[in-house]
Amino acid sequence: MKRKKVSTFNLVALKLYFFVVFELNEEAKTHLSQLAGPLGICAVAGMYRTGKSYLLNRMLLDRSNGFGVGPTINPCTKGVWMWGKPVDGLTPDGDPIKVIILDTEGLGALDEDSNHDVRIFSLAILLSSYFIYNSVGSIDENAL
Repeated sequence: MKRKKVSTFNLVALKLYFFVVFELNEEAKTHLSQLAGPLGICAVAGMYRTGKSYLLNRMLLDRSNGFGVGPTINPCTKGVWMWGKPVDGLTPDGDPIKVIILDTEGLGALDEDSNHDVRIFSLAILLSSYFIYNSVGSIDENAL
């Protein structure tokens, strides 16, 4: 059975004026406004190049292609990205719910500073109803 192509959307963009502003991407805003029913949000965050996108593709979306992954040390995900089709899920009470999957830019990337990392991490936590922290090895002070 051939899978229908589903796209990803850049969810937010960081704009730097005299202060930092998160702006919701217009394409994502249009897409989100068309979703009906109860929604949940699952976001993943962690250090750069640790397999966050791969984890989402294989474990949550059951796909080999989806969020961008690559073999280099250069980041594939910039900002926060949303999977184009909600995944069917259940609430703790067993009620059906649509779950939006968010992939975030890796923390500690060489091309960004720690303030940028804090903003991405905080936004992922604040937006999500279920949060996954992806870590290679144990979670220690360096991982946090």
